[in-house]
Amino acid sequence: MPVKESKKVPMDPQKVERIMSVSLTEFAHHGYQGTKTDNIAKQANVSKGIIFRYYGNKVQLYLATIKFATEHITNVADYSVWQNAHDLDEMIVNATKYKIQLQLQFPDEFKILLDAYAGVGDAPAALRQKAAKFYANETNDNLNTLVEPVLNRLPVRSDIDRQTIQNLMVAVFNQVGLETKAFMKQHPDADLTDFDEIINHVRQYMDILEHGFLTA
Repeated sequence: MPVKESKKVPMDPQKVERIMSVSLTEFAHHGYQGTKTDNIAKQANVSKGIIFRYYGNKVQLYLATIKFATEHITNVADYSVWQNAHDLDEMIVNATKYKIQLQLQFPDEFKILLDAYAGVGDAPAALRQKAAKFYANETNDNLNTLVEPVLNRLPVRSDIDRQTIQNLMVAVFNQVGLETKAFMKQHPDADLTDFDEIINHVRQYMDILEHGFLTA
């Protein structure tokens, strides 16, 4: 776990909530370099000293904010969208539409998380690597849990390792995430009806994953 919150200092839950909410907005809108702890302290109505007592430094504050954003999305997500699908095509199409809906609903959370996963933010390279590793571990573990019920209902070849299939699906979801991020950067006012091209890409990815890309 990359986030090392001090256990020696009692942390006021209300102050933590305010700090995390403001940090999420600031890091999402201004990046790592452009975010100032002075501004976070002022908007969260705490002293700058409290921030450093709780988190130690800006690096740990950034990592704690990524953890906060991850937990928020995890807590609001409806896992039945994945688990109740009849097959992989239905699962990944429904999941992609649902993820886009969440991304439109929680833009700050997805901005900081996609920056962390893709490693394209302006944080120092070592910090980007830590953030990407944490986010990838969290999302990949969750995705494996979501995919397993669907795989259990399908006639999967006995000579194929389930983890290999799940790894491929994680790669597909990650690619879709990058495409969605690029699209939303170019079309900040887009809604779900504007993502048909990405949905079509998802279906092609799944068709190739299930049936290959060579003619019979």
